[in-house]
Amino acid sequence: MLLDESDLVNNIRQAMLLLQASREHSARPLDSVPDPGARFNLLDRGQLEVLRRRHSFLNEYSDSMLINTPIETLLKLENTSIKLKNLEKSRDAEEKLAGNREALVTSEIPVMAGIDNRWSILHEARFMPGAACSAAKLWLRAREVLGTGSQPAVSVYDMAGVGLAGHVTPKGWLVLGDPGNSSISISMFSISNCGRKEKIGKGDSVREDDAREIGELGELKVAIRALREALSFAQPWNKSVSALEGFLLHNNYCSSDLEGLEHQAGLLVGFVDYVLRENSNKWRGQEPFLSMCELKGAWEAYFGSRPQSMLARSRRQSQQYQYRGNYRSNNNNYSSNHMQQRAHQDGNAAAGSGSLVQVKQEPGSKLHMPQAYFWEDICVMFNLGKCVKPAGTCMTKKSLPLRHVCNHRADASKPNNYCGQAHPAVFNH
Repeated sequence: MLLDESDLVNNIRQAMLLLQASREHSARPLDSVPDPGARFNLLDRGQLEVLRRRHSFLNEYSDSMLINTPIETLLKLENTSIKLKNLEKSRDAEEKLAGNREALVTSEIPVMAGIDNRWSILHEARFMPGAACSAAKLWLRAREVLGTGSQPAVSVYDMAGVGLAGHVTPKGWLVLGDPGNSSISISMFSISNCGRKEKIGKGDSVREDDAREIGELGELKVAIRALREALSFAQPWNKSVSALEGFLLHNNYCSSDLEGLEHQAGLLVGFVDYVLRENSNKWRGQEPFLSMCELKGAWEAYFGSRPQSMLARSRRQSQQYQYRGNYRSNNNNYSSNHMQQRAHQDGNAAAGSGSLVQVKQEPGSKLHMPQAYFWEDICVMFNLGKCVKPAGTCMTKKSLPLRHVCNHRADASKPNNYCGQAHPAVFNH
């Protein structure tokens, strides 16, 4: 009987598996004498151990199942495993992510109890995949677990590894140990304040003398980055500062509202401190932190209550009025100059006959076209194809009747000679 190609391949693979398992197992001492009546196509535990090391898909099945499974079935399982892997590689990235999202509900990861001292002993749970829930939900869950008490604060985090060594004051590290501490300020994360002397009072409270305020926008940006990185070490679940930084970056640090004002960095520092204190209050009240959308309303309320907002608003209005005035003046000058050039080319003699008028475009007019001679009783908009009034009802603002006839001039030297037909000039000439 002849074997087809698929049977031949399966037989060869079966023989290779058995040969490989027998070679590696022959060097090991036998635990017991094999049963002469056992079937040849079943594996013993030694062979199974060898195959598990070389074929990872077998780890999904128990030993008792694999020992009592014929090798032909194991080969089919291997083929199925290879096909599933190839299918998974060919799947679209979005479909794969969607499938992973649906599997989160049932894919529970067991967490074993252990010891962790945050320094030399790190529990395996620190290296679990990141939480896929919303940042607000993660914040509220941390509030349930940690409560309102403060955690032991340290200052040995590797800030140098992220290029921010010496940007956090000792009081800044102490404040980061308690998410509900409302004494937090962005100035604690400025490198200008790290070298200042500090006094420690009762209860380990730190008081900084004459802390320097941030006066430059560049310094504020670095301070916010230092706060975000320090928070990622001390409170990895806290995304409130990331939302604040995202709002400022998205709005270019509110440059449209602060344009033309002095001490812009000081206004932004006050707003950042306000948001940090407000998030501390929300932590104590078991409420989510201010999201990026809520920060927009917070900025409008904060800046609107400052006297600088009125000055900025008046400056913007004056700039708009000045821009409009310049636009109208430039448009009027262009129209006047163009009209004079056309009048010089066509000759001013025909203008004295009374049948033609020299139209001057008013400032702010929507008719942006070169100035020329137009007949005062012919509708210009009709010749441009834009007049919606029926013939015989079209009039000027001074109630003068306008005719719907073509005003096209074939000879520029004869301004009184025009087409006069009942069709627009723009579509017929």
